[in-house]
Amino acid sequence: MFMKNILKFAFGFGLIAIIVVIFYQTSTESSSDYSTRIYTVNSGFGYEISLHNKILIKQDNIPAIQNEIPFCNEDDANKIAALVIDKLERKVAPTISKIELQENKIVLNCLN
Repeated sequence: MFMKNILKFAFGFGLIAIIVVIFYQTSTESSSDYSTRIYTVNSGFGYEISLHNKILIKQDNIPAIQNEIPFCNEDDANKIAALVIDKLERKVAPTISKIELQENKIVLNCLN
C-alpha cells in the first residue's frame, strides 16, 4: 500500500513538472512580429526587415564596412538580419559593428 502511494505521488509530481515546463516554454517563446526577406543584389545578397508587412530596413550591403559590397551568401545575410531583429525586439539601436560581423563569421570578400 505504501509503495502505491509513493508511485501515485511520483506520477503526480512528474505530471505537474511536465505541465510547468510546457507552460514556461510557451510563455517565453515570443512569436516575432518582424519578418525577414533575403534577396539577390549585385552578385550577392541583401535583406529586408518588415514589421506587420511594412518595410523598416532594406540593407543591400554589408553594414559597418566602408566598401559597398553585398553579402556573399544567404546565410550571412540571414544571420545579420536576425541580429538586427533581436536588437529591435530588445529596443536597442539596430546598428551592426565590425566586431559583430567577425563574431558571426561574416564573409567580407566573396572571392576567398
